[in-house]
Amino acid sequence: MWRVLGWAVVVSTALVFLYFVRSSLVPFLIGGIIALLLNPFVEALCRRGYARGRAILNVFLAFLLLAIGLSLMLAPAFYAQAQEIIQTFNQKGNGDITKVINRWVQDAQTYLEQEIPKRRELVERNAELLKRLGLPTEPDALARALTTRVQRRANELVLDNAARYINSFLNTLLGILSKAIWIILIPMSAYFFLLDMPGLQKSFLFMVPPAQRAAVRQLMSEIGALFFRYIRGIVTASLTYGAVSMLFYWLVGAPNPVLLGVLAAILYPIPYLGAFLIALSSFVFTLIFGPAHPLFFIVSPSTVWHAIAVVAGAMVVNTLFDLIITPRLLGGAVGLRPLGALIAIVVGSNWGIWGMLLAVPVATTLKIIIERLLHFFYGEADFLELPEAPEATAANQEPAPAASD
Repeated sequence: MWRVLGWAVVVSTALVFLYFVRSSLVPFLIGGIIALLLNPFVEALCRRGYARGRAILNVFLAFLLLAIGLSLMLAPAFYAQAQEIIQTFNQKGNGDITKVINRWVQDAQTYLEQEIPKRRELVERNAELLKRLGLPTEPDALARALTTRVQRRANELVLDNAARYINSFLNTLLGILSKAIWIILIPMSAYFFLLDMPGLQKSFLFMVPPAQRAAVRQLMSEIGALFFRYIRGIVTASLTYGAVSMLFYWLVGAPNPVLLGVLAAILYPIPYLGAFLIALSSFVFTLIFGPAHPLFFIVSPSTVWHAIAVVAGAMVVNTLFDLIITPRLLGGAVGLRPLGALIAIVVGSNWGIWGMLLAVPVATTLKIIIERLLHFFYGEADFLELPEAPEATAANQEPAPAASD
């Protein structure tokens, strides 16, 4: 009893300590995820006869060269395009955004002044409703009032809400890129995680009572394999989706294709909400900043139709990935039914984006643990069952026959 209580106190203290220092552990968490993704390659080299230290060095150097190459290719363009967008949204007085909004409002005013007088009877029939809404009942005055409201709503939506969220998101990404200490900590932590992975597993198992270590080791192996398959699949799908999206945005003439491709890769793992944000960002960017070149370098539709074509194509790309490519990459990694995955994602949304990202593998982990415990309670499996004592085993054995003279 006291052993169990002491074990619970130690584990609880460790969890509380990790909670209070969680913000400092982010680079180590990223390094740990990278180590999990690289560990299978290390083990493959070890099976070929390489020493673990040499295998880690080879795999880590290959990963480092790949990461540096991609960073040199994409980081400058991403940084420049993000800074351009931030500066554009911050120019409220005489910036391009204000000009775009004024153009929208002017088009809306022209349309309303032409169409509302044609529907005088409809306006008169709904005079009481217009009064309750604080709108005039005379067609020309109604057109002017609606134009004023359109301009106010557009300013609130684009200059206030959109600018605040886009600036916050891009500044967060740029802040991560600008943290020089992270550039050092993440590779170092990934390298040391790879070196110490067997020792870390033994250290964790040391906290488990000896009688249950074999069962817990097997359970850890299954859960670790599940998380690895999920993380590997979702990272591969995100990187592939970002590259394809970047190429697609460049072909259709969307502005800032590198920025949109990176945003697509970051947002794609977020279930449901990610697809909506990707389509919305491509539509808004094309509508506000205008196309970079004609659609597929062939036709030059209006800005609105160009933006609609961009978002329609982005939705097609997203659908193809969701239905064909991502299921093949994940390969049924978690084994959770669609309804269970949907419930897990909705519940995980209470903890924000990270909760939605990790909802499916965490739910599958709980499913595995609950199934094992139920099998044990039903007497159908020996999970967490105490091993038979050596004396009892010896007593049950029949004595060996005496040797004949």
